[in-house]
Amino acid sequence: MTTVATCNNPMHAQLLKSVLEDSGIPVLLPNEHSAQTMPHLILAMGGIRVQVPEEHEENARALIADFEAKSGGNDTFPPTIA
Repeated sequence: MTTVATCNNPMHAQLLKSVLEDSGIPVLLPNEHSAQTMPHLILAMGGIRVQVPEEHEENARALIADFEAKSGGNDTFPPTIA
């Protein structure tokens, strides 16, 4: 497995997982549960890793870039207050 994205927000990681799985790419979020149970440690853990099999890396990165461009991809911590 190779890491194609790192998120500071569990919901953003789930969104990316959904985008990739909808395209037939298997996804693993290895530290998702730790981040949900100990959200104050997300940054110390290095964020939530979005991982895919190596053979899907290029396609996954392209899908993520397209998704981020279309959605505005704001995964900041702490969140920006408008």
